[in-house]
Amino acid sequence: MTCAEGKTGELRWSFRVRDYDLERTLTSGQAFRWERHGDGWEGVVAGRWVRLIQGPESIEAQAAEPARDWRWLGDYLQVQSDLGAILATFPNHPPMRAAVRACHGLRLLRQDPWECLASFILSSTKQIMQIQRIVRLLSERFGAPVAVPTGHHPEFAFPEAARLAACEEPALRSCGMGFRAPHLRQAALAVTRGELDLVALGREPVAVARERLLRLPGVGRKIADCALLFAYGFQEAF
Repeated sequence: MTCAEGKTGELRWSFRVRDYDLERTLTSGQAFRWERHGDGWEGVVAGRWVRLIQGPESIEAQAAEPARDWRWLGDYLQVQSDLGAILATFPNHPPMRAAVRACHGLRLLRQDPWECLASFILSSTKQIMQIQRIVRLLSERFGAPVAVPTGHHPEFAFPEAARLAACEEPALRSCGMGFRAPHLRQAALAVTRGELDLVALGREPVAVARERLLRLPGVGRKIADCALLFAYGFQEAF
């Protein structure tokens, strides 16, 4: 990946990739903000609207505002990760190799820790389409608006922890999350009060980081490991 460093920035950028299946990656249940529109995928990453199109050896990106440095998106997509090196660490037995063949080109995204943790708290006993709807409603009602192209429908960033911590439980339930509402609010309160430091969490050994997440109401081993893998890249949580 090469980053744009012009004076005014760029609205479009191209990431050169190999063995990268964008559709498999964005629809694999790692993240819940992506929607298919025509030949591309639209979502909100790091508070920015973005459209992605898969090319033969590239991912073409479009933003609504010029960006001088596109590392925010390259890091999210993990375009520089060495897929071959990662796969070489997998056990060499038939079931695993069959899974690798079936998911060829799928990459592990590197998401914002708060959005990732909150999304998986909302995922309990829900299907992907249901999670997407809850996350969309939550963002529309409590998230900050983001810049979009002229004529595009409004888009919103995922709500910050402090915003959700200030919400009453009925307001959260109105987004369709049901019994998960108090769990989400308790997590937001823990982050807002500094009881859970999501930045420091990424520097902890995986066992320590997992134990801290498991203290949160509604967070079991699966949710904790999803957050550790998709937000921090802890391969041990796979």
